[in-house]
Amino acid sequence: MKKLFATCCCAAMLFLAACGAGDATTTGAGPGEAPAPGQGGTAQIVEFSLEASGLDENLRFLEPRNISVALWDRANERVPIFAESYWATWVQAEILREHNIIVEFVTVPRWSEEQIQSTMLAGGLAPDVGLTFSDGMVRTFSQMGGLMNLYPLLQTYREVLPNLYYLVGEELIYWELDPTTNELWAITGRLFQDGSSLQFIREDWLNVLNLPIPTTFQEFENTLIAFRDNAHLLPGNDNGTVFPYFFTQDLSFLAGNLFESLVPNDITEREWFVHSFPGNNNERLFHFEDVMREGTRILNRWFHDGLLWPSFPYTEDADAWDHVRLGRVGSFGANWDWPFRQADGIITGIREHVGPDANFIPIMPFENDAGVTVTFFPPATDRSIFFPITNTEPLASLLYLDFMSRPEVLDLLQFGIEGVHHEVLPNGALAALPETADNPWPDNQFIPSLRNFDIALTVNGIHFFSTDPDRAVATLALGYPGIDPEAVIEARNMGHRYARWFRNVVTRPIAAEEGMTIPLISARDSFLSYIIAGTSPQDFDTTFTAMYQNYMDLGAAAVIAEREQAWLETFGDVDTMP
Repeated sequence: MKKLFATCCCAAMLFLAACGAGDATTTGAGPGEAPAPGQGGTAQIVEFSLEASGLDENLRFLEPRNISVALWDRANERVPIFAESYWATWVQAEILREHNIIVEFVTVPRWSEEQIQSTMLAGGLAPDVGLTFSDGMVRTFSQMGGLMNLYPLLQTYREVLPNLYYLVGEELIYWELDPTTNELWAITGRLFQDGSSLQFIREDWLNVLNLPIPTTFQEFENTLIAFRDNAHLLPGNDNGTVFPYFFTQDLSFLAGNLFESLVPNDITEREWFVHSFPGNNNERLFHFEDVMREGTRILNRWFHDGLLWPSFPYTEDADAWDHVRLGRVGSFGANWDWPFRQADGIITGIREHVGPDANFIPIMPFENDAGVTVTFFPPATDRSIFFPITNTEPLASLLYLDFMSRPEVLDLLQFGIEGVHHEVLPNGALAALPETADNPWPDNQFIPSLRNFDIALTVNGIHFFSTDPDRAVATLALGYPGIDPEAVIEARNMGHRYARWFRNVVTRPIAAEEGMTIPLISARDSFLSYIIAGTSPQDFDTTFTAMYQNYMDLGAAAVIAEREQAWLETFGDVDTMP
C-alpha cells in the first residue's frame, strides 16, 4: 500500500506539472469556476444567468452535457456491475430527460475506494464527481492542486441548487470551508444518524449455557471463555469449534467499542482534536497511545487464549463473515444495524443454517474509567463529494448533485419500487417487503447496500428524517424484512443512549497530514495484526513500545504536534472552544 501511495503522489505531481496550474483552471473554464490553486481567496464569483450557462427556463441544457460520476460497487453476485443496475440506468435516463445531462458511471470498489480514486486522481483520470470517506485524500490532492475549489461555484449557482441546499443544509455544505481563503475542496454529505457501532452476542448461546446478558467487561470476557469451553454444546458449532469473538483485519472499527471504553471520561475537545487524524474515529483512536496499548493488550491475551477468530490478520474479505452467517461466532462489533440488513444476511443467515432460535442481540459491556458506557458518534457529516480539476462541466456536475437530492428521486433509490420493495402503511411509514417466491426481484433490481447508499451520494440515512422524524423512525423499524421491528428500535436506542459527540473544529490546514493517510493507516493495520497475533504476551510491552514509536516516527508524531500548534494559534491555551 505504501508503494501504491508513492506511485500516486509521483504521478499526481507529474500530471500537475505537465498541465500547469493555469492549464488546469482553463480546462474547467466556465461561469464562477475556481482559480488556480493558491488563489482560493480571490476566486471569482460571477452573476448567474440562464443564457450564459446554456440552460433554458426549466434548467435543461440546450445542448447535451457529458459528465462522469464515481459509483461505489460491492460486486454483489446479484448485481456484479452496479453501473448496469436498474437504479443506475434509471438515474441516467431521468437526468437526461430533466437536465439533458449524459451521465457515465465509473464503478469504484467500495472497500478500496480511497486507493483506486487516489490512483485515478494522480493520473488525471478521475470521474468528474468523486465521493470518499477519506478526508486525507481530499486534503492531499487539494494541496497538490488536483481538486476544484467549490466555494465560488456554489455561490454562483446556488439559486439552481435548491434540493441540495435543502437536504444537506448550509452548515454541512460548507463544513470544510476555510474562511480565511474561501477554499472548499469538498461538499460534505448529510448523515441522518440512526446509530453508531454496537457489540452483538448470540442470544441462543447465552440461553443454552444459562448465562446472563453481559453488562461489564469482566462478564463479557467470562462469557467468551464459556463459549470456548462449551463449544460442543452451542448451536452452529463446527465439529466442536466456535469463534467466541470475531473480527477481520478491519479491527480498529470492528473492535471500536472496546477501544472507545479506554478513552478517559474527562477527555477535552482539545485532546480529541489534537489526536485526530483524517478519516474517522478508528484512525483517531490510534493516536492515543494508552488506549491502543491497553486495547491491544486485551486482544493479544484473548488471541492467545483462543477467544478470537485466528485468521483475522490475513483477510478483510466479506466472505469471512460466512463464519457468522453459518453460526460459528459468538460475538462481534459492527454498525448498529449490520445484523439486521437483508443484503448482508447475518441474522437471516444463521436462522437459515442453524434454526429459528439463532439470534444476535446488541450489548454494550465496556465501561470507561469513570464506570460510564460511551460510544463516540461522528458529527452529522457523511462522505466528501469532490470535483477533480479535470472536470470540464462543473455546473452539470452540481445539477447532478441537486437532482440526486430531490425527495422523489431519493424515494425510489432508498426504498425501491412500491409493491416490490416496499409498501406504504396508513401512517405513511414505508415497510420493506422481503423477496419471496411470490415477489421475486430481477437481479438488476436487487439493492446491494442499505437504502442504496452507494448511489444516493448526498445522504446517508432516511432522507426525510429532518422533516418527519416520527415517520422516519417508523420506516426505519420496518426496513429489515424478517427482523422484529422492536429489535431494530432497541438497537437504535441503545446506541443513542450512550452517545457522545464532539464539535467541529476549524483551524488552518495541517501540513504534516499531507500525503500521510494511506501510509499511516497501512502501518496501523500491520501494527495491529502483529501486536495481537504475532507477539507473545511476555513480549507484548517491549514490542508495543518499539512498534508504536516507529509509527510515531513515520509521521504520526508530526501530525499530533502540528495539531496542538494549530489549536493554540486558533483558540489559545484552553481546553474548550469558545
